[in-house]
Amino acid sequence: MKKYLFLFLLLFPLLCQSYNWDGIGPAGIEANNFYVWNGGVVYELICASNGLWVNNNGNWQEYSYGDLPVWDVEAVTLGSADLIAVMGNGTYSDGIYLFNFITFEFFIVEWFFNPRFIYYCSADDYYYVGGEQGLVRSNTGTLWEPVTFFNDKYCLDMISYDDHFVIAADNTIFYSNDAGSIWNQSTSQYPISNMAFSQNGTLYGIFPGTSYSSGLWCSADYGSTWEVEFWDIMMSSVCFDCSENIFVGWEEPSGVAIWDPILQDLCFMNEGLPDLNVNKLTIHPLINGPNIVCCTDGGVFILTEYGVNTNELVINTTKIEMFNYPNPFNPKTTITFNNTTEFTEDTEISIYNIKGQLMDRLSIRNTQTSIEWNAEGFPSGIYLYKSNMENSPVKKMILLK
Repeated sequence: MKKYLFLFLLLFPLLCQSYNWDGIGPAGIEANNFYVWNGGVVYELICASNGLWVNNNGNWQEYSYGDLPVWDVEAVTLGSADLIAVMGNGTYSDGIYLFNFITFEFFIVEWFFNPRFIYYCSADDYYYVGGEQGLVRSNTGTLWEPVTFFNDKYCLDMISYDDHFVIAADNTIFYSNDAGSIWNQSTSQYPISNMAFSQNGTLYGIFPGTSYSSGLWCSADYGSTWEVEFWDIMMSSVCFDCSENIFVGWEEPSGVAIWDPILQDLCFMNEGLPDLNVNKLTIHPLINGPNIVCCTDGGVFILTEYGVNTNELVINTTKIEMFNYPNPFNPKTTITFNNTTEFTEDTEISIYNIKGQLMDRLSIRNTQTSIEWNAEGFPSGIYLYKSNMENSPVKKMILLK
């Protein structure tokens, strides 16, 4: 992975400066989410595969109910509880639980099969819980009612921006522009989840798995239609830091990267990150400055002291121009050279995937002005190509099957 990071720094104009990863909480736990409760006393919380870890004055303690995994939590103000937690693994104990920081105990308030998220929506002052059983809501945390539109739909994620509500369910997106009164189905019917809104209302989401359409997608109309940002498999999470940098993570051991939608570049931030299997990206709300929290199969880690410079562009001082047509293509494309001086010797074109891994090499004689690349055996996605000549430009092409 280190050699791939080095290659990215050579290839991409997005320059990631120094950064530092530190651990949060116990090492080796499978972390689903990270949350900070600030009700006068501050508790850092880790939702884990077999319970809830609580940082109480520097001492981390695990609390569980039948070793159920905790997927998500939200603060709630009740006389009997401080947190709402969704817990379950496909058993009769699955449900919505309350947790109290005085007794440090869970108690069930609503049976709910295979829950996946809890989301507090400030636009209507309701808590929403989604999962295999559909979608329910409550304005107290104790009495829950079904949102009937989502009966028998498997709800995986929810997010909102003012009165715009967006829910990922049944391998598609449903959206409402009037705070949930009327629901519509996206015209782009993709199984997008793990969503995040930018400050200006642009919505990003992950198309998970190993499909040819897997990758990072975005919507400029609150979930109605979607366009791809880049293709890649086994992605897991997207998150914004306080400076509006877009962080993305992979559930396979590929780690964390910053995505620049203007330059269309990825910069991986894996140096010093002990576990590269990412389950969730979020932020620490009490840290003064940019940060990102990474929940992995081997613990929780926080990235701080990083800087991103997107203004230092690689200047091409050669007289060589390169382009390929068609682009996008399937499965063949022709790379053409438009240069004012002939090659003095044979050269080659190197082709990389979006992670910076070398995928292919094409040899070029000094009399050639174009060469065909046959990508028959390669998966769909973004590829980068450059020659081995000094200061060669880096060009992008897209394989669509």
